Amino acid sequence: MKKPRQIVALGGGMFSMEADNGLLDKYILNLALKEKPKICFFGTASNDGAEYREMFYKFFNEQNCEPSHLSFLDPPDNIEEFIMEKDIIHVGGGNTTMIMETWKKFGVDKMMKKAWESGIILTGMSAGAICWFDDGITNPSPGVLTRLPCLGILKGSFCPHYDDRAELKSAYEKLILEGTIKEGFGVEDGAAVHFVGNDPVKVIASRTGVTAYKVRKVRNKITETPMFAVYLGKESDKTAISKVSGNTDVLKTAITFFEKINEHDVEGLCELMTEDHKFVDSMGTIVFGKDEMKKAWQGFFDWFPDYHVTSLNTLLTDDTVGFFGTAKGTFNSDDFTEENKFEVPASWRAKVKDNLIAEWQAIADNESVRKILDEHGRKAMIKANVHFENNDGM
Repeated sequence: MKKPRQIVALGGGMFSMEADNGLLDKYILNLALKEKPKICFFGTASNDGAEYREMFYKFFNEQNCEPSHLSFLDPPDNIEEFIMEKDIIHVGGGNTTMIMETWKKFGVDKMMKKAWESGIILTGMSAGAICWFDDGITNPSPGVLTRLPCLGILKGSFCPHYDDRAELKSAYEKLILEGTIKEGFGVEDGAAVHFVGNDPVKVIASRTGVTAYKVRKVRNKITETPMFAVYLGKESDKTAISKVSGNTDVLKTAITFFEKINEHDVEGLCELMTEDHKFVDSMGTIVFGKDEMKKAWQGFFDWFPDYHVTSLNTLLTDDTVGFFGTAKGTFNSDDFTEENKFEVPASWRAKVKDNLIAEWQAIADNESVRKILDEHGRKAMIKANVHFENNDGM
């Protein structure tokens, strides 16, 4: 199976700010799931400063890994080859504008996207975290903060040091409120958001009492939604940390299934099901087996040809993934009107076994869907020969 695409975005911390802690640093090392991962430091944001680089080597030379660095003041002959042989790339803090300008000059912006697609773990602190998102903040002149377009690997925006720098937090929220930058994440020092694909699957913390926030504009006001943070101090040995980070295959399987729904790929969905696959709808109706679910999914996509699900948040446990978001679609009929459309809050639970979906449960307030089906869809259901009632919320 292809390696999951992972990014760990830190508000502040690791070897440069918490040299005697090491919990975030070790968590990232263990994501590689190999005995001696190759971790490379980019000090681009600090103009390849020697002092910052020395702090990196001081910590990671004591760990079971192969540390290295890339300096654009003295780059290797083949930068892309150098990058692609690494397991982890960590980008230090400093000046985000310097990162973007330097990387574009050397073509590293494109190389980083290729590295991410290949499964190389990307991490960064402060400016080194901002760079992975659509939007960052820059100060072109004293006292002025404005939008900085970044790599766009991760959607939205990012604000580090969310608990420590009041002027940065205030400017970040103001820019979101104005619509200058996209909504995003405010992350405190000592906390980090672990993304798999574009899903924030976990917030981790090197100390208690710190976390990350989802920062959004709601009715012309900024709302901060705190995210549950896992304190890594409770998982002090490598085995425990590996257990947290080692179930990314579970998440990847669930995300792939989710994506196949949006692609309306019935064959792809069936390939990801166990033979005894179980589906549970919002009414508690249960369907077993691939054959029945193949007919059910095909019928559902025929009824709602523009059916689309969106995940706004994801929760990962040992063998189960929860998606929380929305579902929408329009019933396929001659009367293609607003009355035939629906968009509802929804959640889905995927239980994974041996990299296949053993159980898929849909939970939603589907009164609008049932109404549409009652008015237009019962004949289609009979024709599709789907053996369950109250079909809704796939």
